[in-house]
Amino acid sequence: MNLDVIGIQRDYVTSFNKRAKLDTGPLCNYDCEFCYYKDRLTERTEFEIIKDRVDYLYEYGIEQVDLSGGESSIHSNWFEILDYCKDKFNHISCLSHGGKFSDMDFLTKSVEHGLREILFSLHGASENTHDNITMRKGSFKKIIQAIKNSKQLGLITRTNATIYYKNFNELAQYGQLINELKPTEVNFLPLNYWGNKDIIENTNIDYAVMSENIKRCIDYIDPTIKVNVRYIPFCYMKGYEKHVVGIFQHIYDLNDWNRELYTGTLDVSKKYDDKQKIDLAYNACIEQRSLYYKKSKECFQCKNFYICDGIQKEVDMPVLPEAGEKIKDVNYYKNEKH
Repeated sequence: MNLDVIGIQRDYVTSFNKRAKLDTGPLCNYDCEFCYYKDRLTERTEFEIIKDRVDYLYEYGIEQVDLSGGESSIHSNWFEILDYCKDKFNHISCLSHGGKFSDMDFLTKSVEHGLREILFSLHGASENTHDNITMRKGSFKKIIQAIKNSKQLGLITRTNATIYYKNFNELAQYGQLINELKPTEVNFLPLNYWGNKDIIENTNIDYAVMSENIKRCIDYIDPTIKVNVRYIPFCYMKGYEKHVVGIFQHIYDLNDWNRELYTGTLDVSKKYDDKQKIDLAYNACIEQRSLYYKKSKECFQCKNFYICDGIQKEVDMPVLPEAGEKIKDVNYYKNEKH
């Protein structure tokens, strides 16, 4: 039995997350330093395979999809993919570097084919930083224009920022840029290694310094803009815990893809009710936490022991346990009183 999750209280009142990731393949025309698919960026996934993935999600009961790669918008069957999704889902979102969507005609046509939301990967507050991260000159200007186009057409517009050694020192400026762009939501992702040793050798930074910079950035951001900090230990976000979204908090983040379908190995022909689907999500999280995270002896003394993922196995860093009765509700800090 996994000691990390014995005390977690499951919420069966909340419906299972009806949004899922639709993997359109690793194909991408950018070359971000931290990309997990760096050796596969020229691979194109056939449209028939993507259609099978759509059918898989639909059969399970998914109602909303996040198209993600790679860069989904450069797929040669982009509009056919949108059309196929439009017939089965009531909402289509896309994760994007914004290159194609800087062209208003292309974005307008995408909206006509069903696109309703874009999560933009905006990794820098300046042209120099962002272009250096994506390895594409002009990418910053394109994504800023794409975000403006998206908002002009009334799409739900969100941003992602992977935080690592190239951008963590300019997060105050990033907060100012976010206030100018006014997205609905901002996601900060302290770099996840997921077992990739090549990434950690090139990008590891001090989490204490990084988290303090993230907190200062949050202080800059207009409070009407939702902020998530994903996959970071609670002890590094003291005073800002309501923004932390770890593996188990992710289950109830209805603006992001669910956990149980991510690997594509679930038998969706079985007819699960909502309670069973939440259980499947928890089981997937238990497996993922065990696979990627670790906890030190000091973590056992922390009140966040159950609800916190801990530290990624590839990283060595001190923990800052907080004494108190152990919290069992994964969304405890989302409560208004906190």
